[in-house]
Amino acid sequence: MKTIILLISALLFSTSAPAQEAGKPLAEKLKGGKITVNTSVRGCGADIKQHCDGLGKNAQKVFMCLAAYEDQLSSKCKQGIQEATMAIKTSAAALDYSLVACEADADKHCLAVEPGEGRMLRCIKANQSQVSQQCLTALKDTGLWDLVE
Repeated sequence: MKTIILLISALLFSTSAPAQEAGKPLAEKLKGGKITVNTSVRGCGADIKQHCDGLGKNAQKVFMCLAAYEDQLSSKCKQGIQEATMAIKTSAAALDYSLVACEADADKHCLAVEPGEGRMLRCIKANQSQVSQQCLTALKDTGLWDLVE
């Protein structure tokens, strides 16, 4: 089983942004950032070996290679890719929903926090008694609340 790591452009709490972004509103901090979503693509081991052998552990290259051979992939691999795609779409929707719900709280309570590695989410959790119910509900509904301690 290979793990495919795809990057989704600028959304929320796990974004990688330069250190000089602290002090800016959340929307500005996240411009040009990236979020990594880890998902497993099951059932593609034989297809990777047949079509994409030699690419090593570079998941992005392997995924692009599989896409190039889409019409030749096994049904098991195609199903695995479809499931991984749905997981990524679900994660993106959860992040978008949480961003909209928490942007004002992040700007109010976490303006000095540099985004990345869960720091923004930790800040919101540290200030939970002052954070809006809308933000708390979004984070808990999407499971993001439990990602960091």
